[in-house]
Formats: sequence, C-alpha cells, structure tokens
Amino acid sequence: MKISWKQLWQNHQLKIRFFIIGVWNTIFGYLAYISLDYLFTFVFQKRYVAYMTAAVLSNIVATISAFIFHKYFTFKSTVRGRAVISEFFKFYSMYTVTSILGLALLPFFVEVLKIDPKISGALLIPITAINQLFRPFPLFICRYSFEETMKQSFFVLIIACFRCEQNLNILDEI
Repeated sequence: MKISWKQLWQNHQLKIRFFIIGVWNTIFGYLAYISLDYLFTFVFQKRYVAYMTAAVLSNIVATISAFIFHKYFTFKSTVRGRAVISEFFKFYSMYTVTSILGLALLPFFVEVLKIDPKISGALLIPITAINQLFRPFPLFICRYSFEETMKQSFFVLIIACFRCEQNLNILDEI
C-alpha cells in the first residue's frame, strides 16, 4: 500500500503543523536563552542572576511565540478581541509545569553539577520535551486552549482531566 505525501498531509496535517511549531519554538527558545544569557553576563555581576533572568525572559518570549504560531498556523483560531487574553492564559497554563521544571533544574545543572549555563539549557531541552510529550493529551489540551466556545472547552477539559485521572490510577496499579 503506497501512501502519497498529499494523503499523509491530509490525514495528519494538524499533528504535522503541531510538530513543526514545536521544533521551531524549541530552536527559537534556546536561541533566545543563549542570546539573553550572553547579554546579561555584561549586565549582572552575579552569574546565576544572568542565566536565571535569561531563562525566565526567554521562557516568556518563547511561550508567546508558541502561542502566536499555534493560534494562527496550527489551529487557525478565529478568536479576536478580549477573548484572545483568555485564550492566551489557557494556552500558557499548559506550559506552567514544564517551565517550573526547567527553571528548577537549570540551577541544579549549573551550580551543583557545574555545567555551563548554555550547555545546561541545551541538556534541559530533551527533559522538558519529554515532559511535554508524555503528559496526557498534549495536542488535545493545546487545542483546548484555542476552542472558541468556553462552555464546550470546559466540558472537554473535564473529560480530559477525568481521562488523565484514569491513566494515573492505572499507573498506580502497575
């Protein structure tokens, strides 16, 4: 059975767009981090202030970039006006755990393991990516943040949380 590129795109375009934006955002976020880290080494006297400030700011910038690209490229959301603010905060909430994980591990890698901040940032990419990928329903929850109807989204989120709870219960039994 031969599958054409066109058929593959038609069957999986949402997943492909999601993946493309994920790769773009990973590269963009890391480049923002190393650029800001380089800049802040001249601004701040203490090294940990420089790399942590760079990490926080690059995280915010990368999340805003991901939001814009997922909104207009991946999910083609039509939400406009003040509703975009709500849409953004729902989207940003997906990244909260990953952001905290990265920000908590960065000083551990730098201060305890004595790894350069730029290399530490690169080493954290697979760790945070795995965290993003293996959360229950990453694409589903991301799409939830771009739903136009709050009521529908609320019920979808409840179902997703219920399914996540079931998955966690199954893992506890294993």
